[in-house]
Amino acid sequence: MISDIFKHAGRILHRVVFPPKCLVCTAFIPDRTNPCGSSGPLPAANGNSASLSLHRQLDRMLSRYLCRNCILGLVAVESPICDCCGFPFESRKGVDHRCGDCITHPKFFEIARAPLVYDQVAMRVIQRFKYNGKLQLVRPLAELLLMTYRMFWKTDSVDLVVPVPLHLSRFRSRGFNQAYLMANCWKKIAGDGENLSNGHRLERELLIRSRATLPQTSLGREQRTVNMKNAFTLNNSSEIMDKHILLVDDVYTTGATVNECARVLVNGGAGRVDVLTLARAV
Repeated sequence: MISDIFKHAGRILHRVVFPPKCLVCTAFIPDRTNPCGSSGPLPAANGNSASLSLHRQLDRMLSRYLCRNCILGLVAVESPICDCCGFPFESRKGVDHRCGDCITHPKFFEIARAPLVYDQVAMRVIQRFKYNGKLQLVRPLAELLLMTYRMFWKTDSVDLVVPVPLHLSRFRSRGFNQAYLMANCWKKIAGDGENLSNGHRLERELLIRSRATLPQTSLGREQRTVNMKNAFTLNNSSEIMDKHILLVDDVYTTGATVNECARVLVNGGAGRVDVLTLARAV
């Protein structure tokens, strides 16, 4: 139709006049639909086939927002990892096993998993989302989380999905809870082909951040644990009795935040708590 032709022409003109820039490095992003703007097949960042597969997915999800170099700069979490907290071991040989920290400091959650290593590129992507209000990243990052969720959990095995809550003061200053926005987007992404609501319920108010805490980024490992102590309360324990709960957050650093959330949930009667984040610090 003529209206579609005009819309398409308008999009082309808008891209020419206002070419998109990478949200991480601000480089111009070439138009992948134009053969002149194509940069060819996506190479594996480290020659690993698993890494190549992930980067192809990342390229599909993030090519409108990140340049090719920054997409390739994202590092996948690959085995061998800690079979509890998901920490990727330095050695690339061997099988998944328990790390020293999880042996000496047992966790209240069963497993924690993340698709990305929290390096400089991943950090800047998440910071653009959280602190610079780049909400166009909600859907691609939610899709990345959903892809990881499907890798490690059966949809019908999880009863409740609980985003790690923000304190009211921080929520007011930021305007949104990044974990909730991503988890809330899953049903829209899945569409009619997978009715996620039959597999789990998203519970926004189940956990309450009852105490304002210092930013975790300014604290060391031991200080983070102390900072999180008694920071969360359970809103309705009857909702979680013997339930399998998935905690969702953006970054797993020392695990102090999600472990404290898991402690409150397990002590409140939850049958099992797992953790899913976008990135894992190493």
